[in-house]
Parts: sequence; C-alpha cells; structure tokens
Amino acid sequence: MQYIEIPGVQTPMSRVVQGAISLFALDDPSRFALLDAAVDAGINAFDTAVNYATPDDGVDAILGRWIRHRGSREGIVISAKGCHPELPDWIPRVNPDAINEDINRSRQQIGVDHLDLWLFHRDDPSVEIGSLVEAVNVAIDRGHIGAWGVSNWTTSRIESAADYADAHGLRGPVANSAHFSLVDQLDEPWDDVVTLTGPDRAADREWHREREVAVVAWSPLAGGFLSERIARQELEDANEGHLADTARCYLSDDNWARRERAAEVGRRLGLTLSQVALAWALHADFKPLVIVANATNDEVAENVAAEGTVLTEADCQYIFSG
Repeated sequence: MQYIEIPGVQTPMSRVVQGAISLFALDDPSRFALLDAAVDAGINAFDTAVNYATPDDGVDAILGRWIRHRGSREGIVISAKGCHPELPDWIPRVNPDAINEDINRSRQQIGVDHLDLWLFHRDDPSVEIGSLVEAVNVAIDRGHIGAWGVSNWTTSRIESAADYADAHGLRGPVANSAHFSLVDQLDEPWDDVVTLTGPDRAADREWHREREVAVVAWSPLAGGFLSERIARQELEDANEGHLADTARCYLSDDNWARRERAAEVGRRLGLTLSQVALAWALHADFKPLVIVANATNDEVAENVAAEGTVLTEADCQYIFSG
C-alpha cells in the first residue's frame, strides 16, 4: 500500500480510503470485522460525514463504536465532512457556525478529541471566502482538526481559499474530494457535485498537481458502472433506483467502450474490471487517493490488490481512448 503525506495530517493516508457509508448494510460484528480486515490489509484512512446518518444511527457513531471495540485509535486517519446543505430543501449551511457545529458533532459522535482531516461537504459561493478560511483555522488552533479541505468545490473557489490563507498567514486547503474515474460523468448524481474527469478538466487536474492539493476521489467505479456485476441491458432497462441513476450519469457509447477496453486489459492481466478501473485512476500523475465502499472482506482484498497493480502507459492510453 502506498501512503500520501498531507500537510497537517500527522499520519500518512493510505491511497485506498474506506468509504464508511457502505457500513449501513451490516450489523456491528460484521462492520468491525470488515474494518479490521481493511486495517490488516493496509488501509488506514476512513471517510465519513456528519450527514451520513439515519434516525437511528450514523457513520460517525459506527466508526466510534469500532474504535472503542478495537481499543485504540493509533494509526487510524479520520477524514470527516460537514456543512452539507440541510435536506430536503437543500438549505445552504456553509458558514462559520455550521463549521463549528459539525466538527464538534463528529468529534462527539466518533468519541475523539481530534479529526485528522475535515472537509466542507459542499460550497456556497455566496459566502465570503475569508470568513470560512478563518473559521476553519480556529478549529485547527483549538486542536479539533489537523487540517482542512473541501469536497465538490470548483478549482477557482479552492484557489481563492488558498490565496486568502497565504495572504493572511493561515492554513489553506490541503485536500479536495471530487469525482474522478475512467468514465466521464454525463450528469450529476447529486446536486452541486464536481468532477475532475475528462479532457475538459485537464487544467483543473494540473492545478491540483502544481499546488499539491491532494485529490480524494469519490465514486472511482462510477456508481458500479465499472463493475462486471452490471450488464448494459440492465442499465438500459432501468427506470428507477440506483441502476437508473448510474445509467443517467455514466451510460454512453464512449463510456461503455472504455469499460470494455478496461475489461479486455483485465482479462489479459488476470484482473477484474473494477481492479483495472481503480488502477487506472490511481495511475494519474496527480496521485489521487480513492474512496472505495468495501462491504466484504473479499472486496477489501480485491481493491487493495488493485492499488498494487501497475498499468503501463500503453495500457492506460488504450483503455481511455483506444
């Protein structure tokens, strides 16, 4: 497993990040066994968010129970998110009060004093950037978080935050969680999300590389589109639910052709389609981390093996453009 050093995060983060939202489908013994297996395989970073919750439970609380069960937080990197718009009316919550509220709520629910990395889950461009940068720096000064970043912010907005921090001697954003995968995102799976995929986003990817802002890629398998478990006919026939959303966001002739070429390379290398897709994303020159929703021990092993797979430049070029 490769690990990425991120300024302000004391422990280097594994490039494969466990997406904790997949834990909802399991009971606590199965969750704990899965998370233990992830750690044993080299995964030390765990993605959560204060709004990943039901009326009865939440991912923050699940992670907290697991940490208490294992008896130690040593070596565990918690990447939490907050300031998500209030549902169902999508009321913006990107403001200093919500920053403080959500950081403290995650700390309390997980049962830790300190979050390693905290991200704005969405943006509200109407809010003056300086107030946000200053508020999140207060949380760092209090020892509540180690570093901060964003999710689903445009590159220009991240740059504004970084420039403000530089000009005022403050800690700027060190990470951005955005969509990045082999296939282009044709439509937003949720409101106000940002993708770094495709030739139109080349300048954005280069900016992250030059400014050394880590990319933590969500949905690198494109909502299951890059999985052999889904057939094209299923996607074409779907008219509601998860499959319909996946088809709306990713099903096109170009994307399907990339999928088929990735599967072809996988057959030659003895890898699954999903492994090739993850290896392709990890191969990018800006060294992204990838969030994977492991739900079984076999998936943990498969995705960790993908991280150790090295694709040639020729393979990557063939997969993407034929």
